[in-house]
Amino acid sequence: MSNSEMVVGRYDDSPTKLEVQLVVPGVRDKSWMKASNTQVFLKSDPKSMSCTVEIVKMDKKKKPPEKSIIDRRFYKIEKFPTPIDGVTFKLKKDCVVLTIQKEKPSSWENFVTQFGF
Repeated sequence: MSNSEMVVGRYDDSPTKLEVQLVVPGVRDKSWMKASNTQVFLKSDPKSMSCTVEIVKMDKKKKPPEKSIIDRRFYKIEKFPTPIDGVTFKLKKDCVVLTIQKEKPSSWENFVTQFGF
C-alpha cells in the first residue's frame, strides 16, 4: 500500500466554485454491476481543507467480509484566497473531482496560477 500525495489533473475556476480534479489510478465509482472501491474522507473549514482517498478491496470469502486498503492518498489546501462554504466530491474513473463552494463570487485564477494548491 502506498501513502502519497495526489496529483492534480486540472483546476476549473468559476465565480462561485473551484473544481479540482485529483488523479488517483484505480478509483472506480459504483455502477449497477459493481460497488465503488473508493472511500473519500473530507475535512474542511472556511479557510482550508484536507482530503484522504482510499482504494479498498473486499474479500467476500471471509466471514465477515474483510476490507483491505490497497492505496491511500492525501490532498491538502492550507489556505484559500477567500472563505469557502464547503466541499463535495464526485468519483470518476481514475479520479476524484472536488467541488469547493466559494462563500462570495470571486476569481481564484491568479492565485492558483501563482501559488497552486
